Formats: sequence, C-alpha cells, structure tokens
Amino acid sequence: MAEQLLVRMFNVGLGDCIYVRVPDKGSNVHILIDCGNKFSGMDLLQDAIANLENELPQNPDGTRNLDLLVVTHPHEDHHKGFEPNIFNNIKIKNIWLSPAFCELDEACKKKHVSSKRLSALQAMAQNALSSMVEVSPAGETKDYLEDMLLSLSKAEAFDELNRNLPGKNGIKPKYVSADFKYDGEFKSQDVARLFKDQTTRIKILGPMSDIDKYYLSGNGQPLHLALGADGGPAIQRANLNLIEEVKPPRNISSQDFDLLRRGIQGNALAIAAIVGHAVNNLSVVLLLEWKGNRLLFPGDAEWEGSKIEIKPNGGNGSWNVMWATQQKELSKPLDFLKVGHHGSENATPWAKDHPISKVLDSLLPIPKGNKKRTAKAVISTQRTSRWPSIPAPALLMEIGARVVNAKDDYTGDTKLGSGVLQPERTDQESLTRRKKWVDVVFHPK
Repeated sequence: MAEQLLVRMFNVGLGDCIYVRVPDKGSNVHILIDCGNKFSGMDLLQDAIANLENELPQNPDGTRNLDLLVVTHPHEDHHKGFEPNIFNNIKIKNIWLSPAFCELDEACKKKHVSSKRLSALQAMAQNALSSMVEVSPAGETKDYLEDMLLSLSKAEAFDELNRNLPGKNGIKPKYVSADFKYDGEFKSQDVARLFKDQTTRIKILGPMSDIDKYYLSGNGQPLHLALGADGGPAIQRANLNLIEEVKPPRNISSQDFDLLRRGIQGNALAIAAIVGHAVNNLSVVLLLEWKGNRLLFPGDAEWEGSKIEIKPNGGNGSWNVMWATQQKELSKPLDFLKVGHHGSENATPWAKDHPISKVLDSLLPIPKGNKKRTAKAVISTQRTSRWPSIPAPALLMEIGARVVNAKDDYTGDTKLGSGVLQPERTDQESLTRRKKWVDVVFHPK
C-alpha cells in the first residue's frame, strides 16, 4: 500500500477529537489533537478513544503508543475527555499544551508573559459568576450562568493535563507558542525528533508567548489596571478572594481603582466573555507539512476588528497576530483546513468585503479559469439552540466553494438544506451516512 497520511475527525458532538497518522520512513507517527465536547456525554469521547487505541501500535504489556498529544486550549469542547481512566491504556510520549494551561505551572508563567494576569482575570469571573448563581432562581438564566461558570472552572482538566497524565507517562508537558525557538526548554530540535524524515515538519503558528501584549488588554487599558501592574496575585482556586490583594497601580487613585474594580466585577458576563475570547486566541495552531502537503489545525483561533492589522495595545485576534508574525506561512495554499471553532463566523478569517478575507484567499484560493479545487476541509460541529450561528451558513457556503470534498446532500441541516455546497461535517456525516468519523487521506505529491 502506498504511503497515506490520515486525518480522522471523530463525531463527538460540538467538540474536537482529531487523530493524525503520519507516515515516517517505514513506520508512522501518531498524533491526537484535543478530545472534548460541549453539551454531549462522555460516551462519544470514550468511543473515539477506543477507536484510537485500535489504530495505535501495541506494546508487549498491551498498552498502545501515542507519539504526541496536543491540547489546543482549555475549553471543555477540547479537553473534556481527559479524565483519569480514559487514557489508562495509552502510553503518551509527548504532551503539548497551550500557554493558557500555565495556571498551575510557575516556570511556564515566567516564560509566557502575563499568563498570571489571565489566571487572575478568570478568577474574577469565577468569583462573580458563583455569587450570581447562588442568588439566581431556577430556570434558563440559572442554567446559562452555570454553563458559563462550568466553562471557566477547569480544575480537574488542568490537574490531569498539567500533572496527572504527564506523571503517569514519566514526561513533562511543554507549553508551546509560535516563538518557541526562544524558549530554553523547547527548541526546534524537539519538533524534529518526532519524525525520522526531517522533511516532515510541524510548525507552531500561534499563539505568541506574550499574552498581554497580543491578546489581552495591554498597558493603560481597564483590565490591565483592574488586575494590577504586576499581573495580580497567584490565584488559588480554594480562595478566589485573594484577588482582593491586588494593589492599585501608582498612576490611579485608590478611590478610582475601587470604583473600576467594582464595575468590572459587577459585569461578570463581560469578564467571562473576555476570558473566553482570550483563551480561544491562545489556541495552539499547528501547520503540518508532509511530502508536499500542507495541513492546518487552528483550534479555535479567532479574528478580531475592522482591520487585518494588529492593535498595539492588545486585544487582538489570533488570526490577526498570525498574519502579522507568520504571513510567510499563511501566504501559501493549504491542502487541508480543520475549520476553526466548529464553524463559528469569527474563527475562520473571512467575512464579506472585510480585509481579513485576504487570509482565507491565500490559504484556500478560489480556483480561476479551468483550474479545479484540490484542497479539503472538514468541520467538527453540531447545531445547538445555544449558538444557532454555529456553524455559520455564509461561511459554510464560502468554504464549500473552495474545497474539493464539499457535499451538497446534507438534507438534515435546516439552515442550508440540500443542493448547497459545504465542507464535510461530522454531524451531517453521522446523520446522512451513519459515520462515526470523517477520514481524509493524503498521498505524497
């Protein structure tokens, strides 16, 4: 059988669980990117991992070898499956985590600037939302607040991925970023060691390690001031009130600072939203290059603003930052795109008559003349009443016009119906063809 690179995207509901098998000089390198979902049970994730085990090489003791686990960012639709017993039969050689997981690792906090500020901001949201849940009557409002609080409370997943799972496998997790080559513990040679064939590469395009400079508020902005010039205290989940120890910066009066902090704490939903966007933008974005093929896995990276350029005082989308820092890599066409954030309109760099569309035009150019579409794209998604715009119909049609594996028979999608080209989707493949996953195969060029 000829060499084939396999991407298998499991149907896990609204979430990502992606297996990649990369041929490598007579053997294979096995990679898992994320394992989580939202609103669905653990059974779909357990089924996916059971299937994954069948694909992995077996050790004499019956365990299976996974070369690399990547968890793009700490949201449950990407890490919910990392519970203590699910991975008992899998031996993991390498774990790469987003800098957003730095919360429990002091050495990581020192390398990834302002990760401590993100932890403090999340603690603010947790504290305020917990108070709101306690006084909310039963009903949709309480359910909504509890969902938002659950999305922020990731103690078990943090412990499992930062400590327990690495400890069981005798390794340390690596907190990766696009500027990893400047990191004393994570050099380009570590990436190369995954593959015997040195022409096969995994490049990390995002995020950048300076979280505050690129993705949070930047100096002089309200969130920066509210959290303190030093990034806030080391927050422990057992005592979220430690946030009160934050001292006001010298350039603002204590009275103004108290007013500012009370205003921010009172707007817990806004804080939670800011944290959610920041964490999405801290997604590990992977570009895999193999035998002339280019495959991009962007996690839930978002784009932001009316321009493509980044803002100097922070609050940027990851796609904007990547275009500014990784334009060389993003200016070449892809052979595969994992559509970001389950088809959310702000997670793929395209919008009608918007400058950000230049990025998608570079990655998935619309064929001109007699040229045929050659690239492929898949969305791991599920429609939900909570977010009716996921996946976004206009975005589905735009990507469908750019890829060769587009489908026009997804009759179960009332938003689009049949006869409209859109990329392959895990939910619709499950409905129309009873498939538990979507496979995409690539051959050497």
